[in-house]
Amino acid sequence: MNGFLKLMRPVNAVMASLGTIIGGIISFGSFRALYDIDIYFAMLTVFLVLMAGNIMNDYFDIEVDKINHPDRPLASGKIKKDDALILAIVFFIFGYLISLFTFKIILSLIVLLAIALLVSYEWKAKKAGLIGNIIISFLVALIFIYGSLSVKFSLLVLIFAFMAFLANLSREIVKDVEDMEGDIDRKTLPMKIGKRLSTVFAAVFLVIAISISPVPYLYFHWSIFYLLAVLTADVLFFISIAFSFKNPKRGQEFVKFGMLVGLVAFLIGGAI
Repeated sequence: MNGFLKLMRPVNAVMASLGTIIGGIISFGSFRALYDIDIYFAMLTVFLVLMAGNIMNDYFDIEVDKINHPDRPLASGKIKKDDALILAIVFFIFGYLISLFTFKIILSLIVLLAIALLVSYEWKAKKAGLIGNIIISFLVALIFIYGSLSVKFSLLVLIFAFMAFLANLSREIVKDVEDMEGDIDRKTLPMKIGKRLSTVFAAVFLVIAISISPVPYLYFHWSIFYLLAVLTADVLFFISIAFSFKNPKRGQEFVKFGMLVGLVAFLIGGAI
């Protein structure tokens, strides 16, 4: 059982599925979104699809993991490769079926798109570098849009999703800069244009995200509490830019921290 838990990484899936709740609250404008049962169907769908994606990650990386992470369930042989594939397919199917409970065709179509992107990422796109970064960042943003659509769509969620996309894309690029020496089987952006120019691109994406962050306060009359919280996230993003050029590991950690604070900021703005 412990091997399967390591394979599925349910804690990561829970954290990701909470994004649907945040998307719903932002869209609804209050915590009353939590009274809509559809948001929980959406949350469970994301949870199952993300666990399936985690399994697919180890499934396609098994040969690399035998060298870099020999203790992982598939690489160590604790779990058979075919069993892992069957489990991932089952989670994908159940995730899709649960999306049908909302009786909203757009949600079911998004789930099919997400599954297709996850599989294509693990199968091919991950090794292509930037296109893989874009796919993962798009999927991160899609979680919030999915949560919003489960209750009530809002333009504000699109703004937040775009910021999340840019911030995550920046972090993915900086991570590739950090891992450049070990990524012998991938054609990452740093390998194509160099570390410094890649970091410049990552910084530009973050600056765009920062420039968008005041929009809910300026044009949608969100509270001063949102502004204070999001400015804190912006400061962390600026710190990450400063670190990324000399210490990519620290840089991407600050981006991650900034994204978490940004989540709290939008939760405050959407609910108050």
